[in-house]
Amino acid sequence: MKMNSDLNLGYINVRSPPYNATGNGITDDTDAIQRALNDTGNMGGGIVFVPEGNYLIASHLILPAATVLKGVASHVQKHWGDPNKKIVFGTTLLAIADAGNENGTSFISLSGDSSGIEGLQIFYPNQVPRNPPIVYPWTIRCGQKGITAENNFVKNVLLVNSWKGIDAATYESSRHWFENIYGQPLAIGIAVDQCYDIGRINHIHFWPFWSSEPSLWNWINNNGITFLFQRTDWEIVEDVFSWGYQIGMAFRASNNGACNGQFTDINFDNVDIGIDISYTQTWGILFSNLNLANAGGGSNRIGILGRAINGTRPTDAIVVVRGASFWGQFHQNLLWSHSGLISISDSLFSQWNKTSPAAIEIQHGRAMINSNYFGDNIGNAVTVLQDADKVTITNNHLNGNELNVVTKPTVLVANNLP
Repeated sequence: MKMNSDLNLGYINVRSPPYNATGNGITDDTDAIQRALNDTGNMGGGIVFVPEGNYLIASHLILPAATVLKGVASHVQKHWGDPNKKIVFGTTLLAIADAGNENGTSFISLSGDSSGIEGLQIFYPNQVPRNPPIVYPWTIRCGQKGITAENNFVKNVLLVNSWKGIDAATYESSRHWFENIYGQPLAIGIAVDQCYDIGRINHIHFWPFWSSEPSLWNWINNNGITFLFQRTDWEIVEDVFSWGYQIGMAFRASNNGACNGQFTDINFDNVDIGIDISYTQTWGILFSNLNLANAGGGSNRIGILGRAINGTRPTDAIVVVRGASFWGQFHQNLLWSHSGLISISDSLFSQWNKTSPAAIEIQHGRAMINSNYFGDNIGNAVTVLQDADKVTITNNHLNGNELNVVTKPTVLVANNLP
C-alpha cells in the first residue's frame, strides 16, 4: 500500500511529491528530506517517513521541535544498506560529510523539544577499518546553541560505524531517551553532560557488527569509550552491553558538574577498564548486576578504577556496587586510588592476575568490602595501603586467598571465612 503525504495529519512521506527523495544511494537526498522536516516542523510537528532505501545525505539534517524522522524498522536491526555492494536493507542513511573534521556539524541535529529519530540505520560508506579510522563529527547531537531542547529521543537505530555516536553533552538535553541502539561506534558511543532532569538510556548493544579487522579492534580497545558521563542528574541506565572498548563507562566532571544516578544490568566484555571513576555528585552512583570481563585486550586490564584527576575530596566520588562479577584476564578487579568511597558487596571475584597486588587494592580513600566471594587460591584477595582513610572488610569468603591489610584504627577486618 502506498502511503502518501498528508500535512493535515502530521505525516509526510519523503518519496512523495513535492519532496521526491530517491533512496537510490547515488542522488543526494539531503534537500528533499530537509524540506519535509521543515514543513513538518512548521505545521507543529509530526512524522517524516523514510521508506526502505539507501538515502545519500551529502551534508546534514536538522530536526525541528516535535518532529520525528522515522524509518521502516519496528525494532533495531543488525544489517544495513550499502549501495557499493548493491544491498538495500531497511531505511539506511548514508553519511559522507566532513570526513577528517571531528569538530564539524553533527550529521543529525535534534534541535527542538521532543524531536527524535526512529527505525533506521546510519552508515558511513567512506569509513575504513584501520588503525586509526577516519574521524567524523558526531552522528547525532541533541539540542542547539542557546536553546534548551528537552525530551529528545533516539530509538531502534543502528549506528553502523559512527566515529562518535550520540552527543547529549554539548548542549542541554534534559529527559533524553535513548533506547534499542546497536552498532559499532569507534571513538565514543554516547556522551552526556548538561542534563538537569533525569535522562534514560536502555537496551544498548555495541559490538563489531561492521568490522572485525584486527587493527581496528586494537585501536578501539586502546582508545574507545562506550559511555562518557559528566553533569547529569539522576541518570537511569539499564541493560547495556559493549565489547572490546578501552573504557566501558567513564565518569568525569565538566564545568557543569558530575553525574549521579543508577545503573542496572551493565555488561562490558573484553574491556580494558570497565568502570573508570574520577568524579560523581555527592549523591553518588549506584550499580547493580554489573558484569565485567577482559579477554586479553588493552594494557590496564582493571575492572573498576577509581582515580583522582586534578585532586579530589572524599565527597567527589561516591560509588556503591552491589552484585558484580569479574572474570577473564584482568590484572586487578578493583583498584581504588581516589579520596572518595567505593562500596562493593555481594559480588564474585572469580579471576585476577595472581602476581598483582590483589583482586581489590585500596590505595587511598574509603572502602566498604562486604559479603563477597573470591575464587579459590589465586593470591591476595584484598590489599589496603597506609594512605587509605577508612576501610571495612567483613563477611567475605576468601577461599584460600590472603588479606594484606595495614593495621590502623580506621581499618576494620572482621568475620571473614579464610
